[in-house]
Amino acid sequence: MSEQWVTKESFEVEVQPQLSKPPALKDWAYKIIKDSILSFRFPPGAQLHIEQLADEMGLSRTPIREALLKLESDGLVRTVPRVGFFVTEITKRDLEELFELRELLESHAAGKIASLLTDDDLAYIDRLLETSVSAVERGDLGEFLKAEIAFHTFLIESCGNRRLIEVMKGLEDLMYRERVLSLRSLENVRKSLTEHQRIAEALHQRDGELASRCMREHIRNVRKRMLQLVDLGKC
Repeated sequence: MSEQWVTKESFEVEVQPQLSKPPALKDWAYKIIKDSILSFRFPPGAQLHIEQLADEMGLSRTPIREALLKLESDGLVRTVPRVGFFVTEITKRDLEELFELRELLESHAAGKIASLLTDDDLAYIDRLLETSVSAVERGDLGEFLKAEIAFHTFLIESCGNRRLIEVMKGLEDLMYRERVLSLRSLENVRKSLTEHQRIAEALHQRDGELASRCMREHIRNVRKRMLQLVDLGKC
């Protein structure tokens, strides 16, 4: 089967702005701009013009600037003196460090929860996988992305280790951008789904060692596929 590449227009996750503005305008602006960065409406390296954003949102420059400064503290935006604000790029080093942490933490979590999950938990995992399969068959990448995030998040939160959960929460923004990038290859999406199914099978068997190994292999494979996309200039 030949590789299929998804164009930027088809893989971009749509962000629906809120219909009403909350009292704190800077928080509303922060959410809209952040969602646009995470969904790649504003791609890595793009300049963010305060005046243009203010016009689009119907706000003054002040809440936009405050929102951008907060996004800078989050690591999603960088400032170039006397030039302006830019969306931060995703580097190979970013990905290497992310996957190193994911491999350590998620494989540990998968191994730990194998003996803890209830039948209802396993049924929920199965429903997520069914949703993923249906989404891939329909080519609904947005729905697949939601199910993938729910799958990994549920396994992490089920481990009961509060510190581990907090560390993973700190990686959420970078993980989301990485996952959206991965949608550019439909073949890679299919491979990830197959790997999710293997992890679920190990959990059904209550085999912690196997679940940990399957998760470790999955993260390593995703890392390899993502770095290949970077090398091919698809990111």
